[in-house]
Amino acid sequence: MMKTRNIENKLALFGALIVLIGVSAAATSALAAEPIDERTTTVAAKRDDLANVTIRGARKANAESAKEAAEAIEAETTLELEMQLGDLISTLIAGTE
Repeated sequence: MMKTRNIENKLALFGALIVLIGVSAAATSALAAEPIDERTTTVAAKRDDLANVTIRGARKANAESAKEAAEAIEAETTLELEMQLGDLISTLIAGTE
């Protein structure tokens, strides 16, 4: 009885393996047989072009924002340093430390 059950299990596994191979082969041949659609390729190319334009625009905007921020920081720092130096020079001229 045990021997029969082992044989049945092995046959079932073998049958499942054959079905799996058959389904995989059928799916592969069906996917390989699909013609290339020119519209799909064109849409994908346009989408890539749009993404590249968007990325370039974002890079330009980031560069401009960084430049403006650097200029603002430079102006603020320069003004603050001039004020500190002015206070120091005033203190030195007055002779009080």
